[in-house]
Amino acid sequence: MRVIPITPFAVAALLGCWWLAACGTVPGAALLPGALGAADEVEVSEIRRLPQCAAASDAVAVELIADADALRDWQQARGVDLIGAAALPAGPFAVIDHGNRTRDGNGLAVSRRAVQRGQTLKLTASFLSPKPDEPGSDAPSSPCVLVKLPAGRYDRIEVVDPAGRRRAVTATVTAAPPR
Repeated sequence: MRVIPITPFAVAALLGCWWLAACGTVPGAALLPGALGAADEVEVSEIRRLPQCAAASDAVAVELIADADALRDWQQARGVDLIGAAALPAGPFAVIDHGNRTRDGNGLAVSRRAVQRGQTLKLTASFLSPKPDEPGSDAPSSPCVLVKLPAGRYDRIEVVDPAGRRRAVTATVTAAPPR
């Protein structure tokens, strides 16, 4: 296991992420119900975040995961321990990857407020990156966040930033293998 040094910027970024996620006050976090058709505001919750999630690319990505068994399979395939020893609530879940980054100090925070329209769920996330002139290490990172979704079946998860720009979308569900 590789230890990544924690810089003052990383601590400040994580505290900022925690504050935004705890308060659910990310601007533009939810659309007004009915603004673009029948939509309901729902609440999601972050379960855990990691600074290294072995992202497959540099792109922001989201994966919809049906249940705890599928989540265990996901983390085994990635070689990460996202859930630790924590008892998990019933699924579904989403894992949002910031993508591979060339230095530390990156992170993301997911708003508790989400919008559900049919079987589509729109999550809002703030993507944090250090400024080029800020001190920090050149250690690569690939942060991710595990999010508990409201009970139900989803065909699609969209992730937007606070300005409403789409950052990632998925249309597949990682189901648990037959046992």
